[in-house]
Amino acid sequence: MTDPTLVYRRYHGYVSTAICLTGIVGNVVSFIAWSFKKSQKSTYFILSFLAIVDALCLLMFQIYIVSFFMVMSPNKEDTYTEAGMYVVMISFHLFIAFHMLSTWLTINMMIFRFLKIVKPALASKVCTLRRAKISVTVVTVVVLAASSANYPFYKVEKIRSNSTNTSSYFLEPTSFTKSNPGYPTLLLWIYGVVVKIIPIVTILILCTLIICHIQKAKRRIHDITQNHASTEQYNQTTLMLSVVAFIYVLTELPIGVMTFISGLHGDDGHLFYFLLFSGVGDLLDLCTLINSTANFFVYISMSRNFRSILTDMIKCKVND
Repeated sequence: MTDPTLVYRRYHGYVSTAICLTGIVGNVVSFIAWSFKKSQKSTYFILSFLAIVDALCLLMFQIYIVSFFMVMSPNKEDTYTEAGMYVVMISFHLFIAFHMLSTWLTINMMIFRFLKIVKPALASKVCTLRRAKISVTVVTVVVLAASSANYPFYKVEKIRSNSTNTSSYFLEPTSFTKSNPGYPTLLLWIYGVVVKIIPIVTILILCTLIICHIQKAKRRIHDITQNHASTEQYNQTTLMLSVVAFIYVLTELPIGVMTFISGLHGDDGHLFYFLLFSGVGDLLDLCTLINSTANFFVYISMSRNFRSILTDMIKCKVND
């Protein structure tokens, strides 16, 4: 019986390309909309930065897909060129880096929203546009520095096949990786716990607390604004951001659990992870791509303010 994952692999490049291109366009539109001059608020600034990071994440994966699945072929080793493998390695490293950044920007955004719901008086002082820019800068620097831990793992190496008497190029562990058996396990813990499990748990806690306080927040905002329409719009935004967070949890939980379990296997963890990922890796990649693509559709279906901004942008363009 044919392995369904191998059958799907033939079409993975095309399915991923469709998702990536859709997501890139959607995130660029989201970035322009949230950056529109009438929407310069702290949450909108974080959302605009999140959109461009998600677009870059999808772009890096698209470069990886084109190189590995279209220009070369994962089932034909003789197509592996040196330049092609360097493109694959660099684009995938950047894909992971931007995905990590997207994850922690989502947490940053939920922390700002949590403060605005639970501690509105404090939020009026803390959750300013200036502090949003500072927090985004700090998160970006820290995450990109942390993602560099992946860079020494692989190198491009020329391999000669004795059976076919031909040469091709592969990604092989570096001498540093081979001489430090604990290094792959450390990467699994960083990726599984710091990048997946901790963010998932943090987002679940923040969303739960926001939902528990939502009724109290409604009364607070109504008392402050004396405007039911503003209160309703405020809560629609909160619900929209909660949906964005829950989509992250649903799409990232399988990868987080798998990586966490692999880390428990100690020095054999990376082999265990490779064996798991080789079977369902393409499907797990799709979960990540869907996570980076879905936000635009959530915004346009749930945010009246987002639709209003898009309408104003279109009107300005027409008038010009």
